[in-house]
Amino acid sequence: MKTVLVLRFSAMGDVAIAASVMREMAAQNPDTRFVFATRAFFAPFFENISNLEVFPVDFVKEVKGVKEVRGVKRVWDIYKEVDKKFKIDLIADLHDVLRTKILKFFFCFSLKNVKIATINKGRTDKRRLCKPNYHNKKPLVTTWQRYTEVFQQLKLNAEIKPVSIPFYPEKVKKIGVSPFAQHKGKQYPLELMEKVLEMINPNYEIYLFGGGKEEREQCENWESRYENVHSLVGKKTLAEELAFISTLDVMFSMDSAGMHLASLCKIPCVSIWGATHPYAGFIGFGQENNPQIQLDLPCRPCSVYGKKPCRNKDYRCLYGISPEMVVQWVNSSIVH
Repeated sequence: MKTVLVLRFSAMGDVAIAASVMREMAAQNPDTRFVFATRAFFAPFFENISNLEVFPVDFVKEVKGVKEVRGVKRVWDIYKEVDKKFKIDLIADLHDVLRTKILKFFFCFSLKNVKIATINKGRTDKRRLCKPNYHNKKPLVTTWQRYTEVFQQLKLNAEIKPVSIPFYPEKVKKIGVSPFAQHKGKQYPLELMEKVLEMINPNYEIYLFGGGKEEREQCENWESRYENVHSLVGKKTLAEELAFISTLDVMFSMDSAGMHLASLCKIPCVSIWGATHPYAGFIGFGQENNPQIQLDLPCRPCSVYGKKPCRNKDYRCLYGISPEMVVQWVNSSIVH
């Protein structure tokens, strides 16, 4: 039995996409063992995959209340731990960052004859897509396709095609809302989001998702103000959240982890896009045909990940999407 070490340490959305791919990979390669190296927190993404084991990695150590980021020494320790526990035959690097490069170097230096394949992130094409007034905008290779290509390089069975997750608004009663994003360019303004909640509150049961103290306080504030709005922030483990998401009729999310968690649970997602764009390849696995709320502006996308400040300093790509537009999309967009 071959053993494949798969590397994707973060972020949550990217690991969730990888988890969808890994379920297909594991099913198509039952005689192959996969060892997925990622944060222990993400382990629930991979539950019930019989030939996959999560190898937890942690690059932050708390010493006397102070968090320290560990560097090359920690990567060396990970190499020794993996090498001791498994006989690695293949490495699939789905991350291609400095830490994975160093880890691969250690395997190469050991002369263990491990075959390695690394993701092509398409950085040049993504930078070109985000140039101001770029006129040749077209969809790039999706992230899940880029992951698949890595396994194809390793000569594994990798015929992956996501099944479209249907969205039927007329059947929606229970909505999940994931209103937060790591960067301002990806997050629908909270004052507009509150208006959306106010407008849809009488007709649906709404469940809010997020993480961290500030997000918990914001969601609890909304919960206290609107009868059918319920905050789940800080109340469930990740595994429990996934189980609850599986009971929803639809997820409403930014270009963020909420969309990818919905994909893991086979739940349709209506997504809002601001500085980023589905063309960059980060649409949820199986969500390609579901509503993507966005404005056609010459200035967008301006960022692949939403990190860059607004060129116009007004985030018109997000503020230009009115709450009424959002509610109309939620209520009337039927995709077959």
